[in-house]
Amino acid sequence: MASANAPTMKAGREKKNWLINLLYVRQEFKECMEVIEEQLRDSNGMCEYAIYVKALIKRQEGQVQESLQLFQAATCISPLNVYNLKQMGRSLYLLGKHRGAIEVYDEAQKISPDDWEIWHNKGLCYMYLRQYDNSVECFTKANQIQRHDVTFMQLGKAHALQEDHKSAIDVYTEAGLDLQWCCGAEDRLAMTQVMV
Repeated sequence: MASANAPTMKAGREKKNWLINLLYVRQEFKECMEVIEEQLRDSNGMCEYAIYVKALIKRQEGQVQESLQLFQAATCISPLNVYNLKQMGRSLYLLGKHRGAIEVYDEAQKISPDDWEIWHNKGLCYMYLRQYDNSVECFTKANQIQRHDVTFMQLGKAHALQEDHKSAIDVYTEAGLDLQWCCGAEDRLAMTQVMV
């Protein structure tokens, strides 16, 4: 009997998700937060989507620590939701907790091993930790899954930070990127000397 009521209970606590989404994409955050709070009251705090969007808004408002806590709450409701995990990782990254972010991204990869965004963001974390070999590996894997200019730029930067300017040039050339837009003047000078 309890299982027969489960779909009805879930539908009840998610009945305003459409409105939350509409207000969020319109960037009507004040109104969106009002609907979210109402939805959370009605669902006893168990509406995953309302928590998720509230976390996105809080992070956009600069309240990154609060956003992290909300993404953690959403993950408690739905532990296998890779989007919650990716956003937790992003908040940890923004808080400068790069090792913690990598751990969360590792968990997300168990669910979605071929997600370009996870590999790219792990590469960013490794760059901040100055583990350039790991960042190169992550950016390379991200580009194998789905090529993005931003990943090529970060991959080239990781090579340049290791003073491997030839590899950086090769990456930028493969991507069809102009050195003027990819790196700073000092790196451009070093790469130009390699090219001569």
